[in-house]
Amino acid sequence: MSLKPLKTLQLSSSLVAVLVIGACADPSAPPIPGALAPPAAAPKNASASLGLAPLAAAHKANPADAAAALAYAKALRAAGAKANALAVLDVAAKGKPGDRRLLLERGLMTLELGDPAKAETLLRAAHDPKAPDWRLHSALGAALASRGKQPEAQAQLAKALALAPDHPSILNNLALSYALSGKASEAEKLLRKAAAAKAVPESATVQQNLALVLGLGGKYDQARTAAAAALPADTASDNIAYLKTLAEARAAAMAAASKTDAERNANAALPQPTYQLGGPAPAGK
Repeated sequence: MSLKPLKTLQLSSSLVAVLVIGACADPSAPPIPGALAPPAAAPKNASASLGLAPLAAAHKANPADAAAALAYAKALRAAGAKANALAVLDVAAKGKPGDRRLLLERGLMTLELGDPAKAETLLRAAHDPKAPDWRLHSALGAALASRGKQPEAQAQLAKALALAPDHPSILNNLALSYALSGKASEAEKLLRKAAAAKAVPESATVQQNLALVLGLGGKYDQARTAAAAALPADTASDNIAYLKTLAEARAAAMAAASKTDAERNANAALPQPTYQLGGPAPAGK
């Protein structure tokens, strides 16, 4: 998923929004468009329509056929119709609720469509200890990180890396989980390692995320260089300017909080009024 211009996003959502990069990707497949398609999205060109037609027919003939549903959903996803793809998988899953293949693909698609809680449930159900899948662990890590469960997310992403060493999308997801944990230096190291694998679909997004993490660490010149490798110069400059604005706002907020604490402590040292409980004393007392 490509990073939107930072100036349109809040800091926390900037990080969370890019966690799912490559979580669903097949390393041998072509890059998938980052924008989500509406439910009724049509294929992007005539050749895609021709490729979808026989798959759609096979699925229509037997909606409960898992293999036909998976093939059709994969083609829909490649065409950008992700919501339609998930609907196809959901129909097939009604007849085979325990099919791990359907659970996995539904979990991956649900995560791409922005529902990490549901994705977590589906991915956990899809896990087969006897046949570990790096995509499952990477996607589950992304879902957990999006929900603020960073230690669990990092454990899942470590399992994914053990199955697919140095895969850029896993390195990216683990780096962003570290960034959300406040471990900027660890995040930077992983993103630089991921960025070194330039001949992959994820490279542009990794560069943008590296720029984000560098900017959050105040390394603005390095951040601008990293952003320029993936974005137009004016967009890169706007993003870095936005990060500076965020940093200045955060510093101002911290200074104000410190001043308020200092004033509160100073007031606490002054003589304090004594309060009488229960109203005035009765006459004659």
